[in-house]
Amino acid sequence: MSKLSGLAAALTLDLAPSTRDLPPHSTLWLSLTTVSRVTLTMPAATLTFHVRNVPTISLEAYLLRTLKYCLTTNEVLLVYFDRMSNLSGDAVGRSFVIDSFNIHHLVIASVTIASKFFNNVFYTNSRYAQVGGLPLAELNQLELQFVLLNDFRLVISSVEMQHYAE
Repeated sequence: MSKLSGLAAALTLDLAPSTRDLPPHSTLWLSLTTVSRVTLTMPAATLTFHVRNVPTISLEAYLLRTLKYCLTTNEVLLVYFDRMSNLSGDAVGRSFVIDSFNIHHLVIASVTIASKFFNNVFYTNSRYAQVGGLPLAELNQLELQFVLLNDFRLVISSVEMQHYAE
């Protein structure tokens, strides 16, 4: 099954009679989270973040650069990465592996999303792409995959944030 047909199948689920009676926003949420779980089963979803060569900039320097020019906190990144790993483990039985071949893309995608979600004022994707050192189209794809891999769950409770801050 191709990636597109798999996503299309997830979006056009034949909803059971019990879910047809749900409010429209609940049905939409069910469809979106189903798409997230289908996406996790496709190797291309996690490979979106994978690069051929490890970037020459160290992770520490990349984080410092990213956090200097984009508003977010490190704890948010940890929460999102942990959620991706847990969701992947639940959906396909294996964890989402974070390594030196994907961490830079994961960082810029999570910073982009967290900045937009948690701040009233945020930058355009072209700025985030420039800060991250990648083309705008690539960042747009990373952003979409990141939201899918986090099952569209971007809210972080204060208790959860405190847990990761410690």
